[in-house]
Amino acid sequence: MKIRLTVFSLLLVASMALSACVQAVTPTPELPAPTAEPTAVPVVEPTAAPTEEVVELGLTLKIGQIGMMSGVMALYGQQQVRGFELGLEYASGGKKDDAGHWIIANRPVEVLVRDDEGNPEKAVQLARELIEKDGVELLQGPVSSASAAALTSVALENKIILMVDPAASSLITGPSFNPYVFRTSRTSFDDVMVIAKYLVENVGKKFAHIGVDNAFGQGSGAALDYAVKQYDGEVVAQIFAPLDTTDFTPYIQQAMDSGADVLFLTWSGTGYVTLFQQLADLGALDAMQVATGYGDNVSFAAVFGPAVVGQIGLNVYHYTAADTEINKWLTEKHLAAFNEPPDLFTAGGMASALALAAALEKTGGDATGDAMIPALEGLKFDGPKGTYFIRPEDHVALQPMNILKLVTLNPDTDGDGVNDYKFFETVYVTAYDELKIPCTLTGEYASRCGDLPVP
Repeated sequence: MKIRLTVFSLLLVASMALSACVQAVTPTPELPAPTAEPTAVPVVEPTAAPTEEVVELGLTLKIGQIGMMSGVMALYGQQQVRGFELGLEYASGGKKDDAGHWIIANRPVEVLVRDDEGNPEKAVQLARELIEKDGVELLQGPVSSASAAALTSVALENKIILMVDPAASSLITGPSFNPYVFRTSRTSFDDVMVIAKYLVENVGKKFAHIGVDNAFGQGSGAALDYAVKQYDGEVVAQIFAPLDTTDFTPYIQQAMDSGADVLFLTWSGTGYVTLFQQLADLGALDAMQVATGYGDNVSFAAVFGPAVVGQIGLNVYHYTAADTEINKWLTEKHLAAFNEPPDLFTAGGMASALALAAALEKTGGDATGDAMIPALEGLKFDGPKGTYFIRPEDHVALQPMNILKLVTLNPDTDGDGVNDYKFFETVYVTAYDELKIPCTLTGEYASRCGDLPVP
């Protein structure tokens, strides 16, 4: 495909005026009249026809985006897709080709979205089809940490970059790591490191943990154990339940019987609503401090009740906490397009797009894994939350994290009768490099950790 830029050249021709001065003289018969030399006529070149300077775009870059577009975490898949699209728009400076694709590093970008339904086997199948049949050169996603861990092998087999977001398990850039795997999502350690110090110093030293029985929950459990130990705390009960659990009674009872001061939850999806209802019914909210992360805007009021107002919790992203120019742009664009502010993982989708775009500019549009690896390692870039830094040793993305105080469940700050999701007061936002996130590489890659802290 070509973009034609027409440059008009104008040749200005100046006509020469020749004049003779006539003077009366007495004829002299002896002298012949002078023979005049013919006057040279200037040669005028024809005006040049307009010329065209042709700027040729590279081949369309196809990116395979895998996420949970249906099921209990479909909302997160939607946020991933929206954020990634807006990230491409921002990185392109608004430049599109004739087909409506954003242009990055002189290449139109086409995003092929696929729904893995949170199933790791389906995620692998979809990724291979995208690579082999559709010709995608980069992979982005998914929501499920189990799917992300499974996709790392596809990235290695095909030497193709997998940029992970929103999946949070530290296993992805730990035991499941290979050099083609990067992330802009936070890790499980970010979640617990930002809140562990506060809980140990202000609530108690003994922790119980209820998590999803998958890579996300297990990774969060390991991260919590590491984090509280840094402040002389202890996890006395690690409890895992299936994602489709509807009766949490035995798991909650186990936590209450453990003698813990704090019950830390790492759950995801609509099960949060049932979990909190049953925590209240069993008296767990009164018996121990229940701590968790503040999640998405849409389900917030359904998940948290009045008893939680005034509590402090951790947060990955909230549009009211990020005081950056990119976040202002994101919020305005999102409100205009969807009539609501960006949500929990919208920023992560955008950060993925910005990181890939920055690397592609470095490589001149070369998306091959071996070209992208050195472009992404050590990449520092501005995103919606602030500064991001992709650590070269293990490809963990260091980034700001939030501690927020819940002040209302039904905010309507402008009085128009519409919930504007301004639930919080911002207590603290970390610098991107403030949390000492450990390196969890194992086996042949363990030596890459170097001087980084390890669990």
